[in-house]
Amino acid sequence: MDPFLDEEEQSGGGFDPMSLLRAFWRRKMLFFVPFILCLSMAGIAVKTMTPIFASSGQILINFEGLNSSMLTDPSRRFGRPRNIDAMAFHEMNMLLTSPDFLEKVVMELRLQDAERDLVAEQGKAPISEEKAIRRARSRLDSRLQLKQDGVRLFLLEVRDPDPEVAYNLATFVLDRFVEEYRASQVASSSSTREFLQKQLATYQQNLADAEEALNKFQAGLASDALADNPINAMNLSDAQANLAVARERYNGTDAREMAGLGQGMRSLLGTVPAIAIYQNDDVAKSIIQEMEMVGLELQLYQVGAAAARELETRLGQLRVRLTTRIEEMVARQYSTLSFLDRNQISHYIYFSMFRAGAKRVMDRLDGKIREFRDFTARQPEVSSTLAELQSDVTNSRAFITRIESEITKQTMNLEASRSEIGMQIKVRRKPSLSSHPVEPNKVKLLLMGVVLSLGIGLGLVILAIFLDRSFTSVQEIERTLGVTVIGTLPVIQDDHFERKKKIRVLRWATIILGIIAVGAVGFLVIYPRLG
Repeated sequence: MDPFLDEEEQSGGGFDPMSLLRAFWRRKMLFFVPFILCLSMAGIAVKTMTPIFASSGQILINFEGLNSSMLTDPSRRFGRPRNIDAMAFHEMNMLLTSPDFLEKVVMELRLQDAERDLVAEQGKAPISEEKAIRRARSRLDSRLQLKQDGVRLFLLEVRDPDPEVAYNLATFVLDRFVEEYRASQVASSSSTREFLQKQLATYQQNLADAEEALNKFQAGLASDALADNPINAMNLSDAQANLAVARERYNGTDAREMAGLGQGMRSLLGTVPAIAIYQNDDVAKSIIQEMEMVGLELQLYQVGAAAARELETRLGQLRVRLTTRIEEMVARQYSTLSFLDRNQISHYIYFSMFRAGAKRVMDRLDGKIREFRDFTARQPEVSSTLAELQSDVTNSRAFITRIESEITKQTMNLEASRSEIGMQIKVRRKPSLSSHPVEPNKVKLLLMGVVLSLGIGLGLVILAIFLDRSFTSVQEIERTLGVTVIGTLPVIQDDHFERKKKIRVLRWATIILGIIAVGAVGFLVIYPRLG
């Protein structure tokens, strides 16, 4: 029957699904052959691939809250909270795949011996120890995987054809990896502290050199105006400011308080008590002198916070001793008065002695400031050189104070990283022995085969339809050529058609071989690598 007469044009125009279906059915082999071949390749891959077992352990990265401002929050170095997982995963993956870590595992488990045994079984020449270690390290790297398993949860997985080997290796690698990661976190803090300690030694030497130069220069001065004078160019402005504040307090609030206490004494005793006997007491005199020295240091020197706290603590202790001594003497002198009255008298005497000591401190401080200003006015060049030397000493002391504070902070952070404070890595779940292989995955292989076969088959059919330039009906001939068909002839099977047939068979064979090659590459090469 003439094929051109079998397909009459359907009535109407537009999209004709039946025409498309007939075009597809004429080329059905281009679809079914790839479909069958790809599914067959998937089945072959399932049957021939070596079963791979996986054993995995779960790791938890935890950040304990820090309530102390002296400790550095370890999560700050990761930036925003959402970046913590990404940065932690990057650090852990870098450590897991580092050659040093892999080589340590290889050496401890003697995995290079298995590589030499494998080479011997294959009948090849023996390999060196170094090459065996390198091959074992590369093989171990291909069997380890680190995956994100949730918020701050990570999965360390080991794959091997033997489930027991996978389990034992996963257990060992997980424990060793956690130890190495903790050590790496501590090592960063330790290295920072060691660097600061080296810098501290350098600046301590600089301070010693600066103090030696200053002492030599002062010893060579012709004038003794600066002898035993703690005022220098660096603390002059602070000393003047402290002196002004002390005078304002002495003449202001302290003077008003003193007047009020005197009025209370005159109401109680009729007159103010004499404080000479208290000032001449040896114990009280020594306490007052020490208080004056401590107060002068607080007003003169640019001491650090720690030294200032020590001086304040010492000054408070001296005040308590002086108050106790005055109360003992008042109790003996005014034994007939009540406790509250004696306490009022003791407070008046203490405040009077304290104001007298403060006045002496201010006078001495003012004298030292005047001596230094007079010296700088008489010898500006010498005072300039002296100021530079004193500046070097002061700067070196400031650097040493800052470095010592930073070393203390780094030491605390180091100890915190070794405890339960700060960033911690923990094993949340130990590896387990697997009874079912993870590869080959039958569902994944079959799905891959279906998708690949549909893609190749439909692609070939669509390509064949677009490349087909032949007519399929009389109406198509008349519509395309614009002529009237008066008759049709059957297909004549001659040499020309035989050659065409052979070309089609060769084309089919090429297509089938290409499909087999694509399927083999996809199922036997690409899929194992993806797994």
